[in-house]
Amino acid sequence: MAHQSDINEKMRAILIDWLVEVHLKFKLMPETMFLTVNLIDRFLERKLVVRQKLQLVGVTAMLLASKYEEIYAPEVRDFVYITDRAYNREQILAMESAMLSTLQFNLTCPTQLHFINRYIKASRVADDHGKLKYLVRYYVERTLQEFSMLKYLPSMVAASAVNMAMRSLAVGAWDATMTHSTGYSEEELMNCVRDMEGILQYASTSNLQAVRKKYAVARYREVSSVSLVCMQ
Repeated sequence: MAHQSDINEKMRAILIDWLVEVHLKFKLMPETMFLTVNLIDRFLERKLVVRQKLQLVGVTAMLLASKYEEIYAPEVRDFVYITDRAYNREQILAMESAMLSTLQFNLTCPTQLHFINRYIKASRVADDHGKLKYLVRYYVERTLQEFSMLKYLPSMVAASAVNMAMRSLAVGAWDATMTHSTGYSEEELMNCVRDMEGILQYASTSNLQAVRKKYAVARYREVSSVSLVCMQ
């Protein structure tokens, strides 16, 4: 954001909060949401964007991520509709071309979700009902809106979320196996965990409610209501 003159961290956060709702409405894969945010951030790192075009960048990133991850991706007209016709088909296609050129067609990247799946498996926690998985996803998705969390690698954010979820659900332990599998000791995760705890402790009073509401339903085991047990 340092070189962006017309947009700021708050606008990015509002955009991603809205995209979480769009993602849910279109019933897209979780991989699509994480790739969408990655594409947005990599594009904003390289190109100046005026505030009137920020939403266009967001829906175009989701269009590209959908093409990459989904079997049946939403069409351009779906994104025209979801923006209440703020942008037309030609504008979205033009931004798609600009984004692909700027990123040199490099769409493949490791996101937090790739690491989450590996780390949960390494935890050896019996998660038949998916509560650990959904709680970890909730923690990580809530950090997507926070620009301050970009200073941490996706692998560290994922490891921190698993660490926090295991503690909050009182399952498993951050033992030598977890340290080896993630590459992080509990001490190395401390700063990231503290920052995530700070975000999640005020989740109910934040203006950004899309992720918390998403994970408050039975489908996701209502994990956003799980009490957060902080690191001592």
